[in-house]
Amino acid sequence: MNILRLTIAIILFVFVSSCTINTDNSKMIVEITTYKVAENITHEELLLASETFNRDYCSRCKGLISRQLLKTDDGYMDIFLWESKEAVDYVQKTFMQDEDALKLAKMIDSSSLTMTNYEIIETSHFNN
Repeated sequence: MNILRLTIAIILFVFVSSCTINTDNSKMIVEITTYKVAENITHEELLLASETFNRDYCSRCKGLISRQLLKTDDGYMDIFLWESKEAVDYVQKTFMQDEDALKLAKMIDSSSLTMTNYEIIETSHFNN
């Protein structure tokens, strides 16, 4: 993956989030997860699984504000916006025990998975 494109995507996401979210987010977390799909999984199958994941799993995750699925040069990227570090920690501890979460996890090449969390330290609001 082109590191410049990844950096731009992260900056744009944080910027757009900071312009549209009206909350005290000094402790909010942006989680960036990158991955490739498992062998024999098509783009269409991933999109369908992603919709199911949003409906059956993400909708139950306390503290999850939003999820964006992006197509990268060599795989996929999820960008999650969380209310707090505690919300992220809880989901990361329980993810692999949740049947609905595992449906999507089985479609991912685990050797390609990366996950990084960033604390939002400043937000500016614009009404342009």
